Order: sequence, then C-alpha cells, then structure tokens
Amino acid sequence: MKRIIGVTGGIASGKSNVCSIISEYYPVIDCDKISAELSQKGKPVYNAIVEKFGDEFLVDGEIDKKKLAKLIFNDLEAKKILDSVTHPIIIAEVMERINKIPDGLVFVEAPLLYEANFDKECDKVICVFLSKKYQIRRLMEREGIDEDYALAKIHSQMDLYMKRTLADYVIDSKGTFDETKKQVLDIIEEIKRSV
Repeated sequence: MKRIIGVTGGIASGKSNVCSIISEYYPVIDCDKISAELSQKGKPVYNAIVEKFGDEFLVDGEIDKKKLAKLIFNDLEAKKILDSVTHPIIIAEVMERINKIPDGLVFVEAPLLYEANFDKECDKVICVFLSKKYQIRRLMEREGIDEDYALAKIHSQMDLYMKRTLADYVIDSKGTFDETKKQVLDIIEEIKRSV
C-alpha cells in the first residue's frame, strides 16, 4: 500500500533540512524543484505565467523570478492569480511521479501544501515549525534581505501557526540538526505504526 505524507511549513522554517533526513530512507518529491523545472522556457508553468502576466516578466526569454517574486510578495491578488494557474500543473506532475513509485511511504515537500489543497491527497501531514522571530532571522541571513521584505515573504504564505494546528505531526526545527533528526525518525516510526 502506498501512503502519501506531505511535508510543509513556512519559508525558511527548515523543510529542506527535514526532507534531506527523510530522503536517506524514503523517496521525497520536491514541489519547488518541480516548479523550477516546469518554469523553464516552453514548459507548462512557464507558458501559464507568460499567458497570465505577459512578457514583462521575461529576461532573455526566461522568467525573471526576482521581478515576479517582488510582485507576488507585495500583491496578494497577483499571488492568487499565479497560484491558480500554476498549482494544478505542479500537482498533476507530483501525482504522476507518485504513481511511478512502488508501494510504501512517499513524502512530498510542499511549502504551499494547504494553499494548494494538496492536503486532500495526503494520508498524513508533517509541519516543520519555527517561531516567527527565528524565521525572520533565518530568512534575512539566508537571502541577504531586510526585515520588511522578509516579513512580506512570510506573510504571503498561510500563517505557520495555522499550518501547525492543521498538521498531524509537528517538527520544531529551532534546535540542532541531531535534535531535528530525532524528531523526524520518531515521527516516521509513528506513521509506520499507524498503518
């Protein structure tokens, strides 16, 4: 039997760290990587973005991700439009990849899992949680941005406290790598027992 486990959280909350641990044991499908692949010239997400937003977001024929990010992190209506045209394409590709994987646990790293209603496809959901104070600090350090832009990025996603409430399991990622790994492995064992 195949079971789909969603892994979500906020920007800079530690999802990639958690998924790198999981990937040592189980397949992990990364929605951000799929989005990047399908955003290349001539691919479905690229075509959908150009159709909706025009070629003012292109540089040398490729999508200007920084310009598009600036728009969607400051204009929630534009973000809704972008999500409405890109999420179905990405979810279809995720499901196609899941179908090619043999039975067992399959993990899907999906930052916008709830926003895209992908939780409906999941048997269980893990939320990687980090308090806003630490999240802002990590994001500013990681991307070299100021606090206002970090907050705009954070607020463009569903509130992390809300995601934590909706999830079946929560990993608090503010500790050391080893502390996070222990939480991940404990949760995997719990999921395996709940079959």
